[in-house]
Amino acid sequence: MRLVLLLWLLAALVPALQAQEIILLSGGPAVRSFEKFKINSHDKYWGNFIDSALQRAKDLQAEAKTTDKIVWLVFRPSYLSRGREDNQDYLKIIEERGKLVGVSPIYFDNKNQLLTLLRRDGSKDKPKISRLEYFGHSNKKCWMFDYSNRVDGGALEPLVLHVDDLEKISGSSFTPDAECVSYGCHSGEEFSQRWRMIVGRPMVGAVGKTDYSDGGMPKISKGKGGTWAY
Repeated sequence: MRLVLLLWLLAALVPALQAQEIILLSGGPAVRSFEKFKINSHDKYWGNFIDSALQRAKDLQAEAKTTDKIVWLVFRPSYLSRGREDNQDYLKIIEERGKLVGVSPIYFDNKNQLLTLLRRDGSKDKPKISRLEYFGHSNKKCWMFDYSNRVDGGALEPLVLHVDDLEKISGSSFTPDAECVSYGCHSGEEFSQRWRMIVGRPMVGAVGKTDYSDGGMPKISKGKGGTWAY
């Protein structure tokens, strides 16, 4: 009887001991051929959303639970486009920089692939998400993985995650106390609230614009009313 009870207790403890995952999500940069003609030009530096995610990975490694694994998702098409423009192999550079921090990029090419990567059941192969943080372009309704690249040509569908897509993300893929942050512009004006309503987990987002120009973690741009909000 004692042996049966012990086995039952061990079985009950297995899910609690299973690793959880922290998702860091890097959107893509604009191409300069579009942006150089704009007054408020974006992404003069190609690696804003790479460097910030890797800095965050370093910070989290110092504070995360030992069982938490950091998973880095990167939107590949934009780095291929920008690389062709700059005559650089940015995927190779991304992988080299990730190696220095101890994380390897997992690439996705459209929102459907991303939705699949975020679908978790708590199994060993698909552990639940304890934290999700997004680094990239956005507006109040969308994460824009590909900004002023193919988006300017009107091919929006696979390149953004719209608030109407959030029903395809299940709250059961996240731990009950999961924390989420969007470091894109204007996310805190609607996207964060819809995320909390539909996915069921709080998300911090920006009211106003975010600024990556100083390197490292983004900041709220200077201006009236800029703040972080749920």
